[in-house]
Amino acid sequence: MFIEKLEASMQQSGGNLCVGLDPHRSQIPERFKKSVKGIQSFLDWIIDETAEHACAYKPNSAFYEALGSQGWDVLGHVIERVHRAGRPVILDAKRGDIASTAAAYASAAFDVLQTDAITLVPYMGSNAITPFLQTGGFAFVLTLPSNPSSRRVVEHGTPSLAECVATLTVELAEEYPDQLGMVVGATHADAVARLDDISGNLPWLVPGIGAQGGQADAFFAAVRQKRLMVVNASRSILFAPDPKHAAKQMKQDIKEAQID
Repeated sequence: MFIEKLEASMQQSGGNLCVGLDPHRSQIPERFKKSVKGIQSFLDWIIDETAEHACAYKPNSAFYEALGSQGWDVLGHVIERVHRAGRPVILDAKRGDIASTAAAYASAAFDVLQTDAITLVPYMGSNAITPFLQTGGFAFVLTLPSNPSSRRVVEHGTPSLAECVATLTVELAEEYPDQLGMVVGATHADAVARLDDISGNLPWLVPGIGAQGGQADAFFAAVRQKRLMVVNASRSILFAPDPKHAAKQMKQDIKEAQID
């Protein structure tokens, strides 16, 4: 089960840092080349360098799809490589369709790729979520995205759309316990407190700290409920001069922000 794997991994790594494996082709260091083989070697190196400090990894499927048919093989290789390192994988695919399409996406993620969790877009309702849960998989439901323009959508209405998504996720979690969490971006700290109130004890996947400009101190100051949180950083670690040091420092910064 994902939660059990994650908690064990947090104990081993000493923190809740998740490293996003988003291989922007233009930013791959020259020594790895920019071929598909070179990108795979780069990702292997990143996993080796950061596994000591990462409790999980989050590959974004878009960057692998952009490599063409070979990209699917690279994604499968990366997931297997992370598992060999003893860490769970969150597939950042943001799927959001219904019926047989959602079931096919779920099968691809959990049966074929063998990922441990996936991100979902909930705006087609519970029908876009339950096919993933029926497989026994874990889903992080996109509740508060980290990009600036999302606020026009997710903060619309009273209650806000983000709050409606949080409520829906909590309701689904009653039927599918230990299979649901929320994506809550760190870049909108002022919107976090209300979500914290209505999210129960569901886990959060937190993007936005690092290259996107989210501040750990402000974010964690808005969180009062005790909950499992996985904090993701991608570019600020992947393309740092020393990824191992960057991961170690980010893990420590997150830990200190939570204590404060």
